[in-house]
Amino acid sequence: MNSLIVCLISVISIYVVNAVPVTIYYEALCSDSVHFITRQLYPNYQYFKDYVTIDFIPYGKSLHFYNATNGKYSFICHHGKEECKGNKFHACALAQIDNKDTQLEFIVCIMSTKNPANIYYIERCSQKYNLDFKKLTTCMVSSEGDKLLASHGDKTWKLEPNIYFVPTVVFNNSVMIDANDQNKSMVDFKDIVCKKISVHKLKICEHSGFFDRIKNYFSSR
Repeated sequence: MNSLIVCLISVISIYVVNAVPVTIYYEALCSDSVHFITRQLYPNYQYFKDYVTIDFIPYGKSLHFYNATNGKYSFICHHGKEECKGNKFHACALAQIDNKDTQLEFIVCIMSTKNPANIYYIERCSQKYNLDFKKLTTCMVSSEGDKLLASHGDKTWKLEPNIYFVPTVVFNNSVMIDANDQNKSMVDFKDIVCKKISVHKLKICEHSGFFDRIKNYFSSR
C-alpha cells in the first residue's frame, strides 16, 4: 500500500513539474479576447488541464497612474470606463477563486455573455460558481480592486516588447512575447500546446497535423 501511495505521489509530482504555465493577457471588452478564450482556450482545455496552468491577466492596452498625494490609482482602458470596471471585476473574482479550473470556468462564463463588463452577467456567473458577489462588488469599488488591477498592469507593462495585440499568450512565465507562439495560439492553440508539453505525447496531439491546423484556422474565422 505504501509503495502504491509513493508511486501515485511521484506521478502527480511529474505532472506538476511538467505543467506548462500559460499566461493570458486580455481585456474584458475585447472581441479578440472573447474569441480566443471561448473558441480556442476553453474547447481545448479539457485535453490539457493536467498539463498546463492557466493564469489570466485582465488589463490589456490600458494605463494606470498612482497619485501619491491621495494614495489612489486612476485607470485609462482601451475600450473606456466600462472596460476598466469589467477588468477590475475580473481581477477581484480571480483573487477570490483559488481553484484554477473554477477560475477558467468563471472567466469563460463572463466572456461568453453579451457584455463581459456588465454587472448583471457578472452577478449571474458569480452565483453559478458560488462566489460571494457582495464581497466581489466591495472589492471592485475599493482600493483592493485598484491594487489588484494595477498589479495586473505592472505585469503587462513588463512584457517585451510592449503588448501590441490583445489577447497576448505567453508560455513558461516568460516576459518576452514570442511572435510565433502568439500567432499560432490565435488560430491553433491545441497545436502550440502539444509542442510545449514535455511529458509523454497525448493522443489528441497525434492528430495535430497540417490539415488539422488548416481546418481549425478556417473554423475559427
